[in-house]
Amino acid sequence: MAAYTIASHPVKDFDTWKSLFDKFESVRKEGGERSAVVLRHSDDPNMVTVINTWDTIEAAQAFFSREELKAAMGEAGVTAPPTFVFANEA
Repeated sequence: MAAYTIASHPVKDFDTWKSLFDKFESVRKEGGERSAVVLRHSDDPNMVTVINTWDTIEAAQAFFSREELKAAMGEAGVTAPPTFVFANEA
């Protein structure tokens, strides 16, 4: 059974953020990510929501607590802490 995360946060510039998000794919995969969908909000083009599929909730939680990720988010222009939903497939 899969696990999911939904993370939303503002960015300074979507194109800059997306470029770094794409470069981080191998790190996400190594952390247990199965897939990711990026949503750009229609009412604010610099607000993003990412839906990830993971092997387990524990893998997702471990990934999102990595210092490497926090540094990359700063470099990508994330301007506020993300809000998270962690969920298991029902």
